[in-house]
Amino acid sequence: MLFLTARQSVQTCVLSRRWRNLWCSMPCLNIDQREFDTAVSSAMGDPKVWECGRFEEFVSNLVLKFHSASSLDMFRCHATHRCQFEVVDRWIRHGIKCSPAVMEISWSPHVFFFGLPNSGSTACRLKRLHLARIALDTGFTQQLCSGCPVLEDLQLETCLLDSAEIRSHSLKSLIVTDCTSHFGTVLTITAPALVSFHLAIGTSTSGSKWRSVIVNEMPSLVEASIRLKSPDESCKLFCSLVYVRIL
Repeated sequence: MLFLTARQSVQTCVLSRRWRNLWCSMPCLNIDQREFDTAVSSAMGDPKVWECGRFEEFVSNLVLKFHSASSLDMFRCHATHRCQFEVVDRWIRHGIKCSPAVMEISWSPHVFFFGLPNSGSTACRLKRLHLARIALDTGFTQQLCSGCPVLEDLQLETCLLDSAEIRSHSLKSLIVTDCTSHFGTVLTITAPALVSFHLAIGTSTSGSKWRSVIVNEMPSLVEASIRLKSPDESCKLFCSLVYVRIL
């Protein structure tokens, strides 16, 4: 059941009596709206709106109501902007409260999900964090530095960063893809234990992009991949990666 989505896990209750409540204690929770993105009769009105309502009802009134695992090996949540912000925020808070070792949260490709809840001490088990299209406030940097002591794998895809710094002493793998900033400032990355580093973002003088990227010393770095809009900026970054073995 570790590889099943929430909907598939619940459906296993019909297999036999032994399976009836097994899904309630599974250590992985995978909430994925794409399972509900199926065509329905036009008589139902707007199919997408109708399916979104079914999805919200399924997660709120069934999955989170009866799921009783105190901790999670993995929490994954994929939703779209058609879902109510307050509802999805409640789901994410539930997942964070269960101290997941792996957490993956992605939002609609059209807008950002604003305000990732602070995980506090519940992030003490977090080893892998993947975020897509999430707006991260200044508290995210502090959380990375002091609230995620065993975090090794961080992937940020098309995220909006209020803070101009990514800082962690435990990170071993970092992927930053097409992330932006409101302020057009300089992005600083400090991760001395990093082994694998992949960066692909635009740099410009506009308010929605980074002016430049600064990478502090990474003595453990083995492989790196850099793709910036400006060739000059890419060259500067390559020169700063003095310990890297594979480019």
